[in-house]
Amino acid sequence: MKKKFNEGFTLVELVIIMVILGVLAAVAVPRLGSSIDSSEIAAEDAVLGALKSAVEVYAMDQVVANSVKSYPSNPFDALDEKSKNNLLIASDWVFSGGYVRHNRNDGNQAVWQYNAISGEFGDRILDS
Repeated sequence: MKKKFNEGFTLVELVIIMVILGVLAAVAVPRLGSSIDSSEIAAEDAVLGALKSAVEVYAMDQVVANSVKSYPSNPFDALDEKSKNNLLIASDWVFSGGYVRHNRNDGNQAVWQYNAISGEFGDRILDS
């Protein structure tokens, strides 16, 4: 007497698995999008922090050299060549008209106003 073994999954089982995977994907995709946004904001904050620090070091160098605290007209000029090249060659970061701009991956632009007299940066403005 031969035993017949049914191997594999039934259609109902496969449909249930597809529904479960669809629900998991629907929950995971929005979370992934928000984590990408937050990582981009964190990267922008790091670059802006480096710019602020470099501008202050530049101003202190001017105090030592000229006894007058002055800031660069372009904040990227205060960076060392390696950092400056890494930011500007990718062309994601641009300085023009008193504004530092970052072209984001989603097509939007983050913008900060730079005051060359005080060396201060304004708050982030999102521009689409």
